[in-house]
Amino acid sequence: MDPRPFVAAVVVLAAVTGCTSINAGNAAPTGPVGTSSAAVPQSAAPSTDRSVSTPAPPTATQQVVALAPGVADEASGITASTRTPGAYFLVDDATDNDHIVAVGADGAELAMIAVQDMLTSNAEALTAGPCGAAPLPDGATAVNCLFIGDIGDNRSRRDDITILRIGEPDLSDPPAEPVLADQWRYTYPDGPRDAEAMMVTPEGAVVIVTKPDGGNTPTRIYRGAPGGGELTFVSEFAPPEPQVRLRTMVTGNTVTDLAAAPGRVLLLTYDELTEYTAPDAAADITGFPDWPHHRLPVPSLAQAEGVTAMIDSCGYVVASEAGPGGKHGSLGVVSCG
Repeated sequence: MDPRPFVAAVVVLAAVTGCTSINAGNAAPTGPVGTSSAAVPQSAAPSTDRSVSTPAPPTATQQVVALAPGVADEASGITASTRTPGAYFLVDDATDNDHIVAVGADGAELAMIAVQDMLTSNAEALTAGPCGAAPLPDGATAVNCLFIGDIGDNRSRRDDITILRIGEPDLSDPPAEPVLADQWRYTYPDGPRDAEAMMVTPEGAVVIVTKPDGGNTPTRIYRGAPGGGELTFVSEFAPPEPQVRLRTMVTGNTVTDLAAAPGRVLLLTYDELTEYTAPDAAADITGFPDWPHHRLPVPSLAQAEGVTAMIDSCGYVVASEAGPGGKHGSLGVVSCG
């Protein structure tokens, strides 16, 4: 995220008044990223806001966990480890970043994992998903992969964007040397776009949600086939309007991250977190704007940039940059007991 709009703003976060269990409705228990695929909707009409609020479960708890200074101070993407429950991978959006970092639920650093030839321009997203049929560059086999989204483009000038794919590292024996990564390069069919949000389908295709372009271009969804190439436009939509506009008064109602899990998609903006619940098990995740949805509670954070579902419970974790004048990133952890 370009931090300059925040310099002129007083950053305050009000508590979200409406919340619900994230297993409400048709949501399935949390698990590895992805749902079954169905037809991709092509409608470009903005979705209708059908959001509702219900009381949070009595066992729900919220806490803010500080990261040590220097550990993802500009945390912009987060995804839960499927091999080490309770651990999370983070990516920093600083220019020429060449690594990701793993932390525990208490914020303690578990490992710094260098990625060969990474040197990202603006890594705004990190997500996990099936590796798919394409072999990994190091010849290893892995069920689950991490996808690092070098998709930020504050001035919408980049010729292409890059998704780096690696097998999910084993945190019980972290790699000591830089890991090899696929570099999947994509172009937009309608010119450069700025984006911060990404998820992966069960087939290993990438889904990117862009930011509005100066208020002239709505939020858009694109799909990219594994390996790179030209992205396919899917649809455009309007994220739910926040109950209270704070940061969005400066940034606009920008989608800062997405997270997919069976039966649901989490959508994060600077002011709110929304859960979309799938109408059926075969629903394609690119059609999430038309699913029923509701607001979820978020702990007070300086600058919410990333979200992931917990692997072994119905909770979720939001990652925050240090924010203007801040000294460290942080995690907002919401557990459902």
